Amino acid sequence: MRTRARRLVTALTALLVGVTAGATPARAEPLPDLDPTVTATVWAHAPTTAEYRPSWGYTATDTEGGVLIRRTGTGAYTVVLEQAPARTGVAHVVAYGGGPVHCTVAGWYRSLVAPDLLIQVRCFAATGAPVDSRFVATFSNRRQIHQGRLAWFVTDQAVPTGLRTLPAGYGYDSTGGAIRYERLETGRYQFRMNPNPDPPGTAYFPLTHVTALGTSAVNCQISWPDHWQVRCANAAGIPVDARFAVTYGTRVDLLGHSAGPRFASGTLYGENVRDGVIGGDAYNSTLGDYGGARGDLLGTGRYQMTFRNTGAAYGTAFVNAHAPHFDSQPIRGHCVLASWSQSGANTVVQVNCYAWRGVPANLNARISYTTWPYA
Repeated sequence: MRTRARRLVTALTALLVGVTAGATPARAEPLPDLDPTVTATVWAHAPTTAEYRPSWGYTATDTEGGVLIRRTGTGAYTVVLEQAPARTGVAHVVAYGGGPVHCTVAGWYRSLVAPDLLIQVRCFAATGAPVDSRFVATFSNRRQIHQGRLAWFVTDQAVPTGLRTLPAGYGYDSTGGAIRYERLETGRYQFRMNPNPDPPGTAYFPLTHVTALGTSAVNCQISWPDHWQVRCANAAGIPVDARFAVTYGTRVDLLGHSAGPRFASGTLYGENVRDGVIGGDAYNSTLGDYGGARGDLLGTGRYQMTFRNTGAAYGTAFVNAHAPHFDSQPIRGHCVLASWSQSGANTVVQVNCYAWRGVPANLNARISYTTWPYA
């Protein structure tokens, strides 16, 4: 079903935006303050089809246009968000289907011939070779929130010198502060922002999702669980320098909404599995507090997370692995999204996690789910 509400978008002159793979993103020419809010979630379900429009039952945007997916080569795709003339924002992607595949965002830019946003995706097998795959991609440039804290950013260098402040247009933080990052060592980065404001009378568990940027088989993930460190490795688990995109928030969903949808985000601590039991933490908007989630171990590296009171006909899920508890330990692999579904009043999200080279492994997994406020 197509989303009910649509936002009228003012067409802008054609313009390259924010991110291009492997190079410093092109700066936009000065324009009037026209950067309409664009959010989108796309389930790409036909990995070998040359061009198709995904089902609106699993895809949503808040623009007037539709969504088109083009396969441009093995494991290479372009997601076209029609009538989405965003100048800034952040894109994420995760492999879908359960196998040991991981995907990166190669770049995103404004079309030169239409007010469309094009997001380039690359997917890789456990060996690091390109492979066709289903995936879930998201985009958001939201800046208006009603509660909590929302920050998103895109690094502009893989090997910055010292503590680098992101250029204008590369990020947003609702607290108003600058976003900085530095390279601590090969494949390890520290980002710095204003501290989280004290929550007014409620607890929270921060949402954090990270996606590697580029055309190589690289996976980036957050450190435990909110050290504000990002660590990147290649398909063999060897640390490598890379650019990456981050969405971080408290009491917001993975698209940056703080009101409207029902959402939850939490972590399952796979490295601490004991006697078949997996523990976790979560924030649930329907409770306004910790809790409202249950984790079940279905098998080695196979988890199920149930978010209470979030069940809806339409929504989207996301997962990242996150690093071990001790920063001295290497990151051990990656996670993929296996499925999500409504179960009565609840939502069930299943994920699979793999060590490097594709062996199932119990990793820490950061899982998020949100309904669609306009569905």
